[in-house]
Amino acid sequence: MDQIEGIKINPEAQKLCSMFHYGWVSKKETGPIERDLKLFRDVQTYLSLMGYELLNPPGTEWYVIRLKKEYDSASFDYFLKKVKGIDRRHMALLTIIYANLVLPKELRHVDPETELSLTVDELVYNYGAKFQQGKQNPRKTIETLLAPLKKHHYILFEKGKAKITVGPAMYMLHSDLLMDICDYVIQGLTANLSAIPKIDEEETTESEEDGND
Repeated sequence: MDQIEGIKINPEAQKLCSMFHYGWVSKKETGPIERDLKLFRDVQTYLSLMGYELLNPPGTEWYVIRLKKEYDSASFDYFLKKVKGIDRRHMALLTIIYANLVLPKELRHVDPETELSLTVDELVYNYGAKFQQGKQNPRKTIETLLAPLKKHHYILFEKGKAKITVGPAMYMLHSDLLMDICDYVIQGLTANLSAIPKIDEEETTESEEDGND
């Protein structure tokens, strides 16, 4: 083993760390490293030195690294700059998918090992009209919004197959970042409310009295 200032470097752990260049690695490539407790802890330690935490999301086929929260203060601004071509509608759909497929596991409403999924039909039925713009077909709208989420690995969605599951990039987001995204979406949805004329209480009272006559 190499030695740096008295620390013995585990070459196997070092090699595993180098495989996280996308932010995640398939367990098929690494094998179940948590079975070797020392190896797993070494990988955790090396990643921690670089400011990352190692995640093993239950029921998934990847190990994921996520920037530690103390170094992630500007994560939302970075998210907006990094993920091009995504607007409030994409982020609203992202939070819907998170709430349906990730949150139930985090809240222990279902077994963490359970694979949760959505279908395009379910999204269209429940949310298609809310995302629809003009006369665009609701299904086409949802499929168009899903495309960049798939491109950036927030979801897994094979063309011709109905099932949508969570992608590894979703686990790289802190839950409070998702809350920031929710706030950002809500701000966009309510931005035009200030343009609605305010109804005075006197007018409301008069209208109610007229209705009672």
